[in-house]
Amino acid sequence: MRQLTPPSQLSEAELIDGCLAGSRLMQKHLYERFAGRMMAVCLRYAQTTFEAEDVLQEGFVTVFRNLSSFRRECPLEFWIRRIMVNAALRQHRRNAP
Repeated sequence: MRQLTPPSQLSEAELIDGCLAGSRLMQKHLYERFAGRMMAVCLRYAQTTFEAEDVLQEGFVTVFRNLSSFRRECPLEFWIRRIMVNAALRQHRRNAP
């Protein structure tokens, strides 16, 4: 029987490779690892919690769509943070009068 690695002990490379292979479980683990910190980023840019949750969701959709373009030259968290900031700025521009 194969021993499963706890999600908290998975390396970034394992998470990325699992997501690229189409594993929904690895996508869930990646989301759970970074969602809290990225929500804090979204809250800094959003005017409401609802808007921050929307930005977070949009940001993670972008992360999973573009994960294959991640060149692994920086920590994954930095790359995801940049996507969240860009998603927040897009949302702000859409809502601006």
